[in-house]
Amino acid sequence: MGVDLNEIKKNFDVKTSAYVEKKDPKSILPQPGKRNILITAALPYVNNVPHLGNIIGCVLSADVFARYCNLRGHQTFYVGGTDEYGTATETKALQEGCTPRELCDKYHAIHKGIYEWFGIDFTHFGRTTTDHQTEICQDMFLKLHKNGFTTTQTVDQLFCNQCDKFLADRFVTGTCPNCAYDDARGDQCDGCGKLINAVELKDAKCHMCKSTPEVKQSTHIFLSLDKLQESTMKLIVKQMGRPDSKWSANAKGITKSWQDQGLEPRCITRDLKWGTPVPLEGFEKKVFYVWFDAPIGYLSITKCVLGDDWTKWWKNPENVELYNFVGKDNVAFHGVMFPCSQVGANDNYTVVNNLCATEYLNYEDTKFSKSRGTGIFGDAAQGTGIPADIWRFYLLYMRPESQDTAFSWDDFVLKVNSELLNNLGNFINRALSFVANFFGGVIPNMDLTEADATILEEIHQECLQWDTQFDGVRLKDAVKTILNVSRIGNQYMQSQTPWVLMKGDDAAKKRAGTIIGVAANIAYHLAVILYPVMPSVSETIRQQCDLPKLPLFSPFPRNYLKPGHKIGKPSPLFQKLDPVQIAEFKAKFGGGQNPQNDAVAAAAGNQKQQKKTAPTKEKKGGDKKKMASTAAFAELEQGAKLISQLLTNNLKKFEQAKALFARNQLQKLEEENRQLTLDAKSLQQQLVELEKAAGIKQIPKPVASCTPTPTSTPASGIINQQKSATPAPQSTAEPKKAKEQKKGKGGGAAAAAPVDDAIDIGRLDMRVGRIIKCEKHPDADALYVEQIDVGEESPRTVVSGLVRHVPLDQMQNRLVVVLCNLKPAKMRGVESRAMVMCASTPDKVEIMEVAPDSKPGTPVVCPPLTHRPDEQLNPKKKIWETVAEDLKVSAEGFAEWKGHPLLVGNATKMTAPTLRGCHVK
Repeated sequence: MGVDLNEIKKNFDVKTSAYVEKKDPKSILPQPGKRNILITAALPYVNNVPHLGNIIGCVLSADVFARYCNLRGHQTFYVGGTDEYGTATETKALQEGCTPRELCDKYHAIHKGIYEWFGIDFTHFGRTTTDHQTEICQDMFLKLHKNGFTTTQTVDQLFCNQCDKFLADRFVTGTCPNCAYDDARGDQCDGCGKLINAVELKDAKCHMCKSTPEVKQSTHIFLSLDKLQESTMKLIVKQMGRPDSKWSANAKGITKSWQDQGLEPRCITRDLKWGTPVPLEGFEKKVFYVWFDAPIGYLSITKCVLGDDWTKWWKNPENVELYNFVGKDNVAFHGVMFPCSQVGANDNYTVVNNLCATEYLNYEDTKFSKSRGTGIFGDAAQGTGIPADIWRFYLLYMRPESQDTAFSWDDFVLKVNSELLNNLGNFINRALSFVANFFGGVIPNMDLTEADATILEEIHQECLQWDTQFDGVRLKDAVKTILNVSRIGNQYMQSQTPWVLMKGDDAAKKRAGTIIGVAANIAYHLAVILYPVMPSVSETIRQQCDLPKLPLFSPFPRNYLKPGHKIGKPSPLFQKLDPVQIAEFKAKFGGGQNPQNDAVAAAAGNQKQQKKTAPTKEKKGGDKKKMASTAAFAELEQGAKLISQLLTNNLKKFEQAKALFARNQLQKLEEENRQLTLDAKSLQQQLVELEKAAGIKQIPKPVASCTPTPTSTPASGIINQQKSATPAPQSTAEPKKAKEQKKGKGGGAAAAAPVDDAIDIGRLDMRVGRIIKCEKHPDADALYVEQIDVGEESPRTVVSGLVRHVPLDQMQNRLVVVLCNLKPAKMRGVESRAMVMCASTPDKVEIMEVAPDSKPGTPVVCPPLTHRPDEQLNPKKKIWETVAEDLKVSAEGFAEWKGHPLLVGNATKMTAPTLRGCHVK
């Protein structure tokens, strides 16, 4: 089998001596001879509650990477916190009737609680409203000012007379001057992603009172990004171009785009009270703008923990690797602007080495919105009763690394029930339960054979890949590799059948002990590599093994559980998600669950604001009436929008409930039909047996293939076959025409056996297959050649054009659905005898997935149509081409033909990982 058994035994028996240790944050400093990893997660605005997209975009991704670094023994410092200064905080405080400090205290605690529940293990979670923040921010500014990288300009700003204040950019909305998006903010357009100045907006409105602001002048300080561009971008481009660079593709693209467009001076001050004061004469009433101030929070939060030793991380570029985890809307600030501030200060700052940005995670087919009640926010996730590790797993499985992805309840259920319950949880529980039930909870002696060595080496290769994926911040791929390891474990137990061996002689029982000992150690190894993704589940597995200390990562699975070691009590790790409860969540989070509360809060905020911004005594009475009517109109307009929004959301919820009811009823009827069919077959068999017992001779008769079309299928779904009378003997002098019909000349109703020519999906021979081996085509760069087990004596050779879409390592040992009755075709010299079924769009192709416990050869059917596959599809009749027109991926992600779901073994659905509403090809 190509493995060195002695070498495998040697690696398996290496003693575990190093473990992950929980350190005092004050002691975590860079060390010579180690990789010193400094990790930051983008600081969220304090005045809101993070949703799932915010969580996977920075804090969860950074946490998983930090846990991986600790598992590898690197010196790791992970910084997070809340961004608390700025207009957003001032305005929210007005709405809630409290001071900005009180508001920050409240929401900082909310953020902290949510992240703790999700298992986010910051070295320190801090905030930007500290004396250390003021000290470091002002110091950096004064160095920039001294070095000649600041200027002052009198600029036009929008001033709201009704609110009696200059409006911060984020609190002005209007039409984007670049792309005409009609809901652009004053600092950035969500339509085209470009940064803009508020005065450039067309039809600008105050976000608070909806009145039209006027332009007034104010003197501000600008950072000379144009002077800093050459030196900063030289440094950044060098980091992006390193062979081991972990910059995400979107981070590279956005940063290069800024470089190509050329940088211009940008304002770094604002007319506010809540912020870091500007330490310059003449600017006492101004504070620093949040984009200049916020990234400095990473430094000040570090100083809150380490004191003056903060510089050992942040002024040590030679020995520290800095990773920034952000959403794509934050790339410009971390990849361009903050590095310009650091370079301009000329104080040996540690500048970003790796900028890891995600795309957006949406909710179903829309965006997250707290006001509309759409999507799942951090506090709501806790209330579902679904454990935090389950959320972590799915968010990482769907991490939007190269394109936007969407949270889908249907896919969430599918992934949890198939990957966690049936794959990962099934293997670990089987392995440990076998130890408990057959060996009294004691690990048996192990005498490794070549079969065991082969499996251990296969897992070794997977774990080397896991390490490479994690180190390269390919977190999504690393999750799938973990699942591959558990799949290998399941296949190992299934193929070795220890439960059969336990019924044999002593030699067989000894062999069973080896298999179970190896399986139990693979289960423990899974606990190790699972730790970054699902830390609580990892801890539970280790506790069930009664070996709770977490070893440092080893790519080779070791003999952690030695013979004679007594494990704890095994129990299932996961529970199947309840479809009824999920349906409730779907309706609850589909929109409209909290708009009334939000409206009340907004209205209260408006009333308080009107009191605070009452006109001064110099104003005339007519002005008071005008302001009152304007405010009333704004409230009426807001009320009308709220009513319209409620109607829309409730209609959507009604449609979702209606569709859910119809789907549940259909599933119930299908189940009843299946049971009736089984009952009918059982009764028929009993009748045959009774007739035989009574001496009634059984005469086999040919049954014509009279498959009804879907429209002619009885409502019961059961097709009754009428018994025909015994045919009368024909005369010896048969008419010539009848003879011709018998021979097939001319066909007609008198043919010997009518043929079902209806073209539908029942004529396709689709089966589950497992790719045993996959390699590049020797003469075609875009093609793979696969050996696929489809339940026959020998595997089939299949050629597929998946090279551009699926990496070679992800093709190995993979379950697929294949179409087996196409006419074989040679593709660049290799005969292909089947076709792999994939979801396909012009830009993306995904292999259709089936339940991990599916067996090769299991047919894929489409009830109520009868499964009657042709031996080989006739190319001239275009059967595949005709059927393929209606073979699609539904909005819920499963394959269907003309609205009927395709079922693997008449039981489970075949699904697309992320694509929706496209064809299956």
